This record gives sequence, C-alpha cells and structure tokens, in this order.
Amino acid sequence: MNRLYRAFLLTLLLFGLLLINSSKDAIAQDEQDYLNEARSLLAQMTPEERVGQLFLVTFIGDTVTNDSDIADLILNYNIGGISILSKNDNIGGSNNAPVQLAEFINDLQFLSLNGPLLEEEGIEETESGDQIIPSPTPAIESSGNPVPLFIATVHEGDGPPYTQILHGLTELPNPMAIGATWQPEQSKTIGEIAGKELSSLGVNLLLGPSLDVLESPQPFSPSDLGTRSFGGDPFWVGIMGQSYTVGIHEGSEGRVAVIAKHFPGYGSSDRPINEEVGTVRKSLEQLKQIELAPFFSVTGDAIDPLSTVDGLLTAHVRYQGFQGNIRATTAPVSFDPQALTTLLELPQFAEWRQNGGLIVSDELGVRAVQRFFDGTGQEFPHRQVAKDALLAGNDLLYLSQFALAGRNYNSQLANMKDTIIWFQEKYETDQTFQQRIDEAALTIIQQKLKLYDGNFEPENVFVDPLKVPEVINQGQSSVFDLAQDAITLIAPSQADLDDQLPIGVNERIVIFTDLRESRQCSACEEEPWLDVQALESRMLALYGPQASAQVQPDQISSFSFKHLNDFLLARPEAFPSPTPFSELTPSAGSFIATPTPEGLQTVEPTPTISPSIFVPAALETANWIIFAMLRPDANVPDSDAINIFLKERPDIVRNANIVVLAFNAPYFLDTTEISSLSTYYGLYSKIDPFVDAAVRALFQESPLSGRSPVNIEGIRYDLFEVTKPDPEQVIELFIVDDGVPKSPPSQAPLEVRPGATLRLQTGVIVDRNGNPVPDGTPVQFIQQDRIQGFVNVIGEQPTLNGIANLDYLLEARSGNFRITATTGEARASQEIDIVIGENAVVSVNTPTPAPTQIPTTTLTPSPTTTTTPSPQPTSTLTPRPTATLEPETLNPEKEDTTVFGEVQMLLGFGLGLLATGGAGYAISRTEHNNLPVIVRCILWGILGALIAYNYFMLGLPGTTWLESLGSWAALLITLFGGVVGLLLHR
Repeated sequence: MNRLYRAFLLTLLLFGLLLINSSKDAIAQDEQDYLNEARSLLAQMTPEERVGQLFLVTFIGDTVTNDSDIADLILNYNIGGISILSKNDNIGGSNNAPVQLAEFINDLQFLSLNGPLLEEEGIEETESGDQIIPSPTPAIESSGNPVPLFIATVHEGDGPPYTQILHGLTELPNPMAIGATWQPEQSKTIGEIAGKELSSLGVNLLLGPSLDVLESPQPFSPSDLGTRSFGGDPFWVGIMGQSYTVGIHEGSEGRVAVIAKHFPGYGSSDRPINEEVGTVRKSLEQLKQIELAPFFSVTGDAIDPLSTVDGLLTAHVRYQGFQGNIRATTAPVSFDPQALTTLLELPQFAEWRQNGGLIVSDELGVRAVQRFFDGTGQEFPHRQVAKDALLAGNDLLYLSQFALAGRNYNSQLANMKDTIIWFQEKYETDQTFQQRIDEAALTIIQQKLKLYDGNFEPENVFVDPLKVPEVINQGQSSVFDLAQDAITLIAPSQADLDDQLPIGVNERIVIFTDLRESRQCSACEEEPWLDVQALESRMLALYGPQASAQVQPDQISSFSFKHLNDFLLARPEAFPSPTPFSELTPSAGSFIATPTPEGLQTVEPTPTISPSIFVPAALETANWIIFAMLRPDANVPDSDAINIFLKERPDIVRNANIVVLAFNAPYFLDTTEISSLSTYYGLYSKIDPFVDAAVRALFQESPLSGRSPVNIEGIRYDLFEVTKPDPEQVIELFIVDDGVPKSPPSQAPLEVRPGATLRLQTGVIVDRNGNPVPDGTPVQFIQQDRIQGFVNVIGEQPTLNGIANLDYLLEARSGNFRITATTGEARASQEIDIVIGENAVVSVNTPTPAPTQIPTTTLTPSPTTTTTPSPQPTSTLTPRPTATLEPETLNPEKEDTTVFGEVQMLLGFGLGLLATGGAGYAISRTEHNNLPVIVRCILWGILGALIAYNYFMLGLPGTTWLESLGSWAALLITLFGGVVGLLLHR
C-alpha cells in the first residue's frame, strides 16, 4: 500500500511538472506569436507611422474634437501614446470624472483606430435627470494600419500630488503604507484594485510602481523619496513590487502594462528627482545588492509572467560605479548608451529585454534634463534630447514639459511636432537611426498586441463608460483593513502606552493639522489634502454623542499649523482687532448687537476673526495636543509648526499629552523632539482610512501591528538590524516525508533505512519584527555525534520565503546523532535525533528552555516555537526570557572506557593495515617468493583488512558487539580482515 501511495504521489508530481512546462511553452509561444505579428504589422507601416509610435505626449484639456491639438498629433503625426495628467486639465473635477474620462479615452482611441471623429450625438438623460454618456459611434472605416494608443498615467496612491484621478476611484495608500504591513498579499490587493479601476477607464499603461530602495532616508533633503518607496530593504521592496505587479495584471486581466520606475534606482540620489541630475556613488556590485535587486525580482528573477513588469522607466541619474569618473558632462543613464546597455546585458535583464521588455524614458523636458543639456537655461535642444534618449536604448520617449521652463503649452506642442518631423527625415537618411527606430517600434507594437490579445479591433479596445460605476470605488474595505495593519507605534513601548491611553472622558483635546490644498483642474476648487476637521469629525463619529459618548463636541478644538504658527510667532495679522477676547467668537462673519442713540439696535457685522486668536486659550486648558503631520517642506509655509512648538514652548509640552500622527514618512522628528512626545504613531498615508485608523489608535482600538519599512534615526530603528533573525526564537525543524513536513515525536519516531537521504526543513525563520527573514539568509545545519562527541557543520543553505532545506545522507553505520540549525544570532532550534542500528529512527524534540534568572521578576518562558513579535517597532526589543539549552550529561565512566575520538579509530585502522602488510611481506620472504608474489600477498592482506573495516564502519549485521571495544575494534577488525585475506591468498 505504501508503494502504491508513493507511486501515486510520483505520478502527481510528474503530471504537475508537465503542466508547468506546458504552461511555460504556451507562454513562450504566445510571446513568439506576438513578435511575429508585430513584425508583420511593422512591415506594413509607413516610416511616418513607425516614427510616431515612439512618442508618448502630453496635451491640454479633457475633451477632443477633430480640430484639436491632440487630434492633430494622433491623425497627422501618428503618435504612439498619451499621458493623462491632472496638471494639464485632462481630468474633470466632478464626481462623474471617471465616466467622463472613460468616454474621453474612447474618443482618443477612436481617432487612432478609425480616423476623424463622427459628429457627436446628444447626451441622453434618464427620467431622474442623470446623464448617460453614449459609447463611441462604431467605426465606419479603419485606417490602413490601426494601432491603439498607450494611455498612460501615474497612480501612486495617497491622493495628491502623485495620484492624477482624485475623484470617483477608490482612495489607495502610497507604497510606504503598503510596505509597513510587511504583507505581500496586501500589496497584491491594492494592485488588483488599481488594475481593475484603471482598465475600466481605458488606461493601459501605468507609470509605476516605484521600486526605489530608500536605504538611507534624508529627512531634510528635497531628494528624499519619502512615501513613494515601499521601504528601505531591497528584498522587501522587491517582494512588494512583485505582488503589486501581480495585482495590476490580475485586476486588469492583462489590459494594463506595468512600467516599474525609476530604473536603475533613485533611492540613493543626492538631488531632487527631475530637478537636477543627481549622482549615485556606488559600484555595480553594490547596485546589484541594493538598487537593482527589486528590479531583478520583477524581470529575470520574477516567479511567473504575472509578476513580471512590462517595462522599465529610466531615471535621469548618473551612476559612478559603471560610468567611470563622474563629471558635470557625464550623461545620466537615461541618455548614456554604454551605461544603459551595460545594465540591460546583465543576466537578470537580458532575457527579459529580448522577450519584449519595454524601456520608457522619464519626462524629457523636466528641469534636470534642461540643466544638463544647457546649464545656462537659455536653450532647450529638443531634437538632441529626443535623439540621445532613443539611441541610449529608450523605446518610448515621454515628451512632457517639452520646452524651456516658463514657456506655455504652444511651445511644447511646437517642439513635439518639430521633433517628430525631424525623426521622420532622419529615418530616411540615416540607416543606423532607422534600425534603432524599427527596433523600438517593434517592441512597442509587441507590447500593445500583448495588451489586447493580438486584436486591435475597436470593439476590443474601447471600454464601456456605462459599466464604470459598477467597477470603481469598490475597494474601500480592503484599504481600511490595510490601514489597520500598517499603523505603527513608533514611541513609546506598548507597555508605557497602556498607562497613557485612551483619552479620558471630559479631557480637552486640541488638534493641529498641516493644511495643504490642491486642485483637480485649473477651474476646480481647491481641496485640502487633509482637512482641519478630519480627525475631529471622525472622532465624534466613532466616539461622540451618537456613538459611545466618550467625547463631546465641546471637548475638541481643531486648528491648522498656520494657526499655531500665528500664535508661536506672534504674527500681527492674526490679531487684527482690539476687541476684548470675551466678545469674540470663532465664527467668521458672526454678528454683535450694538445699541443706537435712539435706543434701537442695529446689527453690524464684525471683522472676520482668525481662528488663531483662540489657540492660546485652547492650549491653556488642553489635556491632549494632537498633531496631524505631513512632510515638512521648506517651500510650504508653516509645515514646521510642530518643530517650532516643541522647541519654543516646553512649558505647554510638560503640562499636556503630546501626540504626533505622522501621515507621511515617520522620520522627520529627531531624538530630542520624539523624547518630548507622549505618543508617536506612523500612519504613512493621509487618505480617509488612515484617519480612521489614527482615531481608533487614540482610543486603543487598533492592533498596532505595523512596523516601519524604513530607518528611523530618531529612535535608532535600523532596518538592517531588525531584519536579521530574531535571536530569541526557537527554529522549528521538520523531516519532509513524501513531500509533507513532519515532526515525529520521540514516542512515535519515523523509521527509515540506513543510508537513505532525508530532506531536512526549517520552519519559517523570523526577523526581530516577526516577519520572514529575507531570502538568501544563510542557515547552518549542525550535526553532533553523541557517541564520539564530535560536532561539525553538515551544510549551509540559504532561505527561501523564510525556510531553508538540506538533503542529509544518513550514516550507514550504527550511531546516535543530533542535528540542529542556527542562523545569525538565532542559536536555539528544535533537535532532530537520529539513532541508527539495523534501522534508523528519527524524532524531533523541542529543547526545554530555562528562564534567565531575574531577581525581581519571575518570567515564564513560552514553550512554543512560534515567535511572537515585539509590539514596538524599535530595534530594542522588550526583554524576554532567554532559552538556555541544558547540556547533555554524559556518564564519566562510560566516557573514559567507551568514547574514543575519530583519530584513535583511524590510528587503530592504520596500525592494522601496517601489521597486515608487514605480516604478508614476512610470510612471503620466509617462503622465498619473488617480488610479484610478495606484492600480491600484501595486497590480498590489505584488501581483506579494508573489507572488514568497512563492514564494521557501515554497521552491518554482527558488528554491534564490537562498538563496546571503542577504537580497539578498528584495530582488531582490521587485523581479522587482513588475516583472512592472507589465508585466501594461500
């Protein structure tokens, strides 16, 4: 029965391997089919059509007509793609914006696939007055070689400024908030939401996610990426990027191409992105370990096609490691053919690139590019910029801000058209240039065929605007769950926090919010990133009179950072009226009754009163002062209010509980500032679900399970240290039997035959935050011979998903062995005991931990092998009892009489061989044999000795009693075998 079971499992395994191979073959065949079809389509295209495919352009407005600028670019310049940006008024400000955008994108695709738009039909209305925007009129006649447009956008999450569509879609968190969960499935979920919603609108090219590693945050440098990065550990950035890419592909059903940025890594740059060409001073090997590692994970090292990005967006950064001696004239990698080729020829990128991986330039008109090509800022050589970007290796050229700074869109449009026309002319006269354009156009068309399954028919490209409301804004619950998993207690410890929270009944609360505003479009009203009343409103909704009644409206006062700075800096404009304080009310435009000489009362409006004037009184009675903090920015007035407050008003700080809610990166306060706080939370994102999570944390209704994915210098939180193996864990060990990890106890051990191979497997090894250690963490497997007392390392294996495996060949001789595992400072593990006789029995035991003696506290160590992560995200862990292994006690008498070292065994064996050889020589000499006979006699004796010794060492039947003789057994068995060999020779 056991043999049948194993045969069944083997059949399943072989079948699975066949399925995997067939799946890979099918995918490879699809890629080849797309490539062949792209070649066929390219061969039919005119030079103008080929050139046009290379350009991703920007434009102004959110409607299109046949005589519009964008229609001209599509119809007459054959452009390959369009970028949708809020700053260009491509998106309306109404709640119906997603539906309008879907219709707009359909019109753009109509122009590309069918030519000029037909006359527009009227907008229908339902009985309720709701507008129904019709789908595009069916195409009348296709153009010769219709190819759909790339419709690109940036959708990084966290609202403005790095999310373009601000209304109607699910509010998504930024990458750092996702990274703070340390849960790849959360990243996949957010990717699915984004992919599903964007594809429903017709967006098919996502410029993201960012795979930059924020290795060393620079809080006060404008070059710091902040929450645009998943974190500071390259392994985890890669894992999150992989999962996000899978989510985008699955959510969009393959209709959105993922373009990872900023290749080959911007996290260590010393200049603001797109403002100035920065320099990264690292060798290529260092880049492979840090900056390039996440990009490897979504290209050549991707686990499957779904986790493989479709393209890479190149950064305007110089890299000293492989570009030599960096000077002001050294081109950034996005314009350097040698540098970009060196990178793309690395094994992890070469096959991906060969299979159609797309290279997209970053915006070619940004200030960094302008300053590089002309440091005076007087000229912008737009032709050269586009040419150099193409020849460097970029396929899709992003013509954004494509004119000198300060010039209007007409200048950009003129430069775009001039560049395209010049490319067309150069295509006809320069063979090398023509070849490069054909290569780039082929890659672009191949990607578009992949997006639409090889079908460019309009009905397959267009989206249905009427179905958009059914798809969008459906992911709120998932984002709320992520917010609860991301929120991080930065300071103090959980134990200290319990003594302070929750906020008590009748305690007065003052909230200061960093108020910033932006617009969806130039004609739209300004909207706050984080409203001044956001925390107060959510607090009252969850704990106010209509809920648990823990707080009342009159307990809470809300102000902006500006109001606080008005008070701290005593700005005169904040206190314009000499009216006594008691007569003022916080309501702007309030009215005061003033008596007239006739005894009548007339109502006169008072001057508008700034809320700043009420800050002193609110602070004087405050029990809790809460700061809703964004990223401090020298260009944003009053964003430093919290720093000024903590420095200038220690009297207020001492008399109230100070709470900081960091709705951005958590590293903008220093050690001294953090020491002044009662509580410091990392929220990472400012969207509504994170406001909700913050309020719940204040009332102790949040698990606080998040951990910072970046270094926080203010609390000495070092990501390199916290991602090392937790020294206080007990590593689980398993025997993999028939593909199933087993942990047989000593009472019911697993029986195997001597000489068999065992697959040893660890459990999930966790770091100091309780997460799986990064892939590649080395784990040593150690064997102890419990009879002879020797200890040796039998193998060192890297982890994968936190687990290490080792194939272990059982000793064929009798013995008693114990195997343990260690990694880094994690020295304790379960023990695999192996006793070999005629059969081998294997069991797994958990060592009994002995608690460290602490004079004032009795600690009870946990007997389980699952490590519970410390609740605080600092690298200083809460003290726990140390598991001390009890050393095995050996019988001294037995050790003196029966335990002999390996050297003694070998010495006995050697003496036996020497004696055997000498005896053979002596016997042959006494018989006066010639030399060949003497040699043959000696060899027969040695052969017999070797056979006997190996028989004993393999523990074959009849040798057990010899073990009691120790190393004498080796000598005696060797002599015995030698004698038998000599007798056989005779």
